[in-house]
Amino acid sequence: MKSRIVWFALFLLYFGLVALPAQAYIDPGSGSFIFQVVVGGLLGAAFAIKTFWRRIVGFFQRKPRTEVPAGPNVPEQVD
Repeated sequence: MKSRIVWFALFLLYFGLVALPAQAYIDPGSGSFIFQVVVGGLLGAAFAIKTFWRRIVGFFQRKPRTEVPAGPNVPEQVD
């Protein structure tokens, strides 16, 4: 098992270091698309945080535990 991990790491290292130059072209519209994706992701994350803010804060707060009565909750009768 350990030898597989070593071989896989060597494989990734080899192809990471021996990368050939790519003959690629990025058109001007790609920049605006990437910008839209980043802004949309940030706004989506902000909306999710706003929506679930109380749950997020409640998860990190410590609240003292209240003891639950052992028997049924029957009020006392006063004469």
